[in-house]
Amino acid sequence: MRSKASDAKLTGLFLDMLAAEQGAGENTIEAYRRDYPTANPFDLYATIAASSFRRPAFEQALRKAALGSAPAYSYIYSWRTPVLDNRLGPFHACEIAFAFDNAEICDHYSGGTPEAFVLSKQMSIAWVNFARTGNPNHDGLPYWPAYSSEQRASMYFDTPCAVRNDPEGEGLRLIAQS
Repeated sequence: MRSKASDAKLTGLFLDMLAAEQGAGENTIEAYRRDYPTANPFDLYATIAASSFRRPAFEQALRKAALGSAPAYSYIYSWRTPVLDNRLGPFHACEIAFAFDNAEICDHYSGGTPEAFVLSKQMSIAWVNFARTGNPNHDGLPYWPAYSSEQRASMYFDTPCAVRNDPEGEGLRLIAQS
């Protein structure tokens, strides 16, 4: 079990790293803590460090939506594998097996859990629907609104899946200003 002292020490270390890497300060970390209240210090660090990829992705969705020719959709893959005692959070490209409904084949990542198989099916159906119709919605997911400047809806692929409006918005704005 982690202690508050070890969390504070890690938070200080990660804050120093984020300040050097992203120009992020304590306000940014607090904004991300509000978005991810159960995250440990490393998870917050990893999420904030990924902002250099999320900011352009959200900007691209915003620009695509502004064109008005076709809807844009945004997602965040946030499922944690049970492998290695749930220590690994989402990492670059880890969702690809799920997007192709290959969680059973990739049991070294999925852990072979029923939850992983359900999420894999939910994601793959969304990808197929989007490829066929331009709309990823289906009965196995919560309603997924198109991305817009007003709503900034993003699907969180997790167990359970959920839509959040303007995820990480405050933290991303603080990083952009730094």
